[in-house]
Amino acid sequence: MAASDGSAPLAAPLEDGETLDSIGTADVRVFQRRTGYRFTLDAVLLAHFAATEGGDLPGPVLELGAGSGVVSLLLVKQFGVAGPVDALELQPAVHGRLTRAVALNGCEGRVRPVLGDLRQARTLFAPGAYGQVVSNPPFRRAQAGVVSPDAERAVSKSEVACDAPSVVAAARHALRPGGGVSLVYPAARLAEVLGVLAGARLFPRVLRSVHARVDAPATRFLVQALRDQDRGLSVRAPLIVHGEGPGGYSAEVAALMDVPLAERDGG
Repeated sequence: MAASDGSAPLAAPLEDGETLDSIGTADVRVFQRRTGYRFTLDAVLLAHFAATEGGDLPGPVLELGAGSGVVSLLLVKQFGVAGPVDALELQPAVHGRLTRAVALNGCEGRVRPVLGDLRQARTLFAPGAYGQVVSNPPFRRAQAGVVSPDAERAVSKSEVACDAPSVVAAARHALRPGGGVSLVYPAARLAEVLGVLAGARLFPRVLRSVHARVDAPATRFLVQALRDQDRGLSVRAPLIVHGEGPGGYSAEVAALMDVPLAERDGG
């Protein structure tokens, strides 16, 4: 992950308080507030998981809570998902940055920004309109810990505008029978999220835990569930983030990232 330091001319103008940041191996660039919520590695892992495990699922794709657009843009630019991907974002200012990023990345028509609230999915999208849904939703329960005083951070990180049941309900409405939803959540919420999915007749098909290091407990999990089809659950090998690979990543994660050449060479 790299950020523009202002030393070179940008392909698009920055607004006050913004940075232009890159992610992945396909020169995906997004606009972010310097002091607002900023994307993490979870976005890359989710996009890769959805593209890999959802390769047999038809389009189009819907992203719930698209933020700056990282997942949607990675899906089409780096992971070759045909799309189109409709990128739903609640916050107007964030949606504006998403729209600019789509143009900057040359993804008009392949990623389609949509301004709206996932809790209103029934009025935004026709039932069964999508073959695949992806979401990197707010991780923290609304009552857990201190909610950020910054509205953008609060909506992005805490369940103040949506919770796991509302994300799952939106996915259920949007998916056609046999379509799949891919989610990333903290490992501590595994039982809860699997229960919510099952209650909506979204049957987990693939589960993968994410660990910082090979000997560390899981911090995240990735899950894909199918609407109205129970094909049994496949539990993948753990995904290890850090290791002896380029940039201090494991070899698997380094292959997804744009690691500087010196780090690839061990310099």
